Amino acid sequence: MEQMTRCPTHPGVVFRVTILEEHGISVTRAAKALGLSRTTMSNFCHGHTPCTVEIAQRIALSIDSNVAVWINLQAHYDAWLAEHAEKPVVEKLLEPAA
Repeated sequence: MEQMTRCPTHPGVVFRVTILEEHGISVTRAAKALGLSRTTMSNFCHGHTPCTVEIAQRIALSIDSNVAVWINLQAHYDAWLAEHAEKPVVEKLLEPAA
């Protein structure tokens, strides 16, 4: 599999651009529709908080989407950040196979 050279887009930004902006929906309206606080919705839409299972489920139900789509977007985002972060010091648990 080819490795991405740039960080994947945060799922909140995807939601903001492809759902809210394309359909003229405000963050306040989205927050109310999803049963979230405006602060939570705003932080999510600006990439400051992750797409939790709860948020993914609420989005999926509100736009007739699939929960896995939103969870996978978050997983790809998190994996990229982990791969490009400073590596912690650890001890090997398994020896390489000969």
